[in-house]
Amino acid sequence: MDIKAYISSGIIESYVLGLASEEEVSILNCIRKNNIEVEQAIAEAEIALEELADNQAIEMPMQLKQNIWNKLVAENLIPSEGGEVSEIQSDSSADPHEVVVMNSNRKAFVKRSYAWAIAASLLAAVSIGTNIYLYQREQESVNKLNQTAILFDAQQEKLAILQDKWTLVENPTIKTIPLKGVENKLDYRALVFWDQSSKTVYLSIEHLPPAPKGKQYQLWAMVDGKPVSAGVFPLDVKTDIASRMLDIAKAQAFAITLEDEGGKDVPTLSALCVMGSI
Repeated sequence: MDIKAYISSGIIESYVLGLASEEEVSILNCIRKNNIEVEQAIAEAEIALEELADNQAIEMPMQLKQNIWNKLVAENLIPSEGGEVSEIQSDSSADPHEVVVMNSNRKAFVKRSYAWAIAASLLAAVSIGTNIYLYQREQESVNKLNQTAILFDAQQEKLAILQDKWTLVENPTIKTIPLKGVENKLDYRALVFWDQSSKTVYLSIEHLPPAPKGKQYQLWAMVDGKPVSAGVFPLDVKTDIASRMLDIAKAQAFAITLEDEGGKDVPTLSALCVMGSI
């Protein structure tokens, strides 16, 4: 056992204050019998707490002293000699030396009890404050950890999307066709990945505004001068995902229009967003 760590764990202070559990007290008593460091630490803790109580002590009101004394007498914790504190102090028939000693012992007893009560209160206050501080720090750490986890998941999702696109770009049988914005939509962009072998088509909407309610983006392939629908972009996926569209056997260009939800058989030319030649 690491004795220094055991001493600094706070168990000795709990023991001195009477706050330790029976199991903790039993273990401490076993250790102190065979270890002078632990025994010395207990003695130092008792002295330190007593000095703390003395430094923080507030003079007890006389009435409170009398109440404590009466309580102790009533419970037979001390002999009832003289009845009240003031009476004992003024009892002319008693031996002056005995009266002084008795009063001194009683004052010391009351003072020590009151001092330990103050020390226990101070320690409890410090303990509560420390626990609140540690709890707040723990909550801050948990919140930061949760935020970091959310950011990490978002980054992982973006990375997975980029890896999927990279796989398409690196495939030698896939042709990448960039679609650029037309007229007053010059900042619009999209990518078509067209597999020359399987004729599979994937669409990635890189920079297009979200489709308004009731509308949906539709991909078209220009085949021998005629538009052929390659399907509508799904509404339930992220726009930057390369979504599989309808297969196209041959084409000279691709374009995207914004159509009513579900798509149309013929493109609305006024709703043309982007296009790109092969």
